[in-house]
Formats: sequence, structure tokens, C-alpha cells
Amino acid sequence: MPKTVIILNGVSSSGKTTLAKAIQKYSHEIWLHVAMDNFIAMLPDGREFDREWFPMAEVSREGEVLPQMTNGPSGEALLLEMRRLVRGLSETGFNVIVDEVAKADTIADYRARLGNNCLVVKVDAPLSELKRRERERGDRLIGLACEQSQRVHNGISYDLEVDTHAQTPDALARLILERIAA
Repeated sequence: MPKTVIILNGVSSSGKTTLAKAIQKYSHEIWLHVAMDNFIAMLPDGREFDREWFPMAEVSREGEVLPQMTNGPSGEALLLEMRRLVRGLSETGFNVIVDEVAKADTIADYRARLGNNCLVVKVDAPLSELKRRERERGDRLIGLACEQSQRVHNGISYDLEVDTHAQTPDALARLILERIAA
């Protein structure tokens, strides 16, 4: 019997990874954490932004020049394999938490692959908080969260929406686990 998949979808610095770790901490079951960032990190350093993989561009929005990451053909193929892996893990009997920055078409693909075995969660925080986290982390492209926040969630119907600034990761993890148990 396929197991549950939790898809944590949100922009850079929204708290997806921290939330995934909290879910693992509070669940009585084992949850595997599959992160988009780890798939991108499989590429050789400096090659992830090549045109074939995940090219970067600059876009102008409301007087700001912001970085925009897109999927090249090889990047798209890699992320398709990630979705196939998630389905395979679920079908093999593993609970999976997916940590993703996905647009509507990707979420639709997850839903088609997983059916009723997935819970799609919008992970968000106020833009001012996203910007603060981005600056403080030191390992993120400044402006990426702002750019992504204007397009990532468009057209997606979520099963649950959480604000990682309004509540702690621990409280949100318990909320998500309660939702799955219901």
C-alpha cells in the first residue's frame, strides 16, 4: 500500500527544510526527506546554473532587479526523476516529505502520480521575513525569495497553508501530522 507524501512547497527561505526536520522529529513513523536543493547539489560546483540545468536570469520587478532561476532541459529532466523517485518510495512503503519550489504544473504532476496519498502544503512567511532570512543565511541569492514569491504559488490549490513566521516549526509539524492522521 502506498504511503503518504507531504509536499512542502514554498519559495527560498520560507522554512521548508526546517519544517521537514520538525515533522521527522515529532512523527512516530519514519519519514524520508527528499529536497530539491539536494538534487541540484548533485551537479558539479558552478555548473548548476548552466543553460542546460538551472539558468539564472535577471528580471525587473517594481524597480528592483531580481535573480530568477529557471529549469533548463536537463534540470527539468532531473526534477522529473525526483518526482518519479518520490512516487517509487511511496509505492515501496516509505513516507516521504518533499521540500520543493514548484509551480502549478509540477504540483499537478505530483498529484497525478500520487493520487490521494499526498498532502500539498503551502509554506510561506511575510516577504519582509523572507528577505531577512535570505540575508542572514548567507548562502542564498539575495532577491530570489522576492522573485519567487510573485509566481510560485499561482494557480495551486493547497490542502493546507502554513506561515512559518506566525508559528514555530514544532507547532506546524504537529499541525501537519494531525492533518495526516485525520
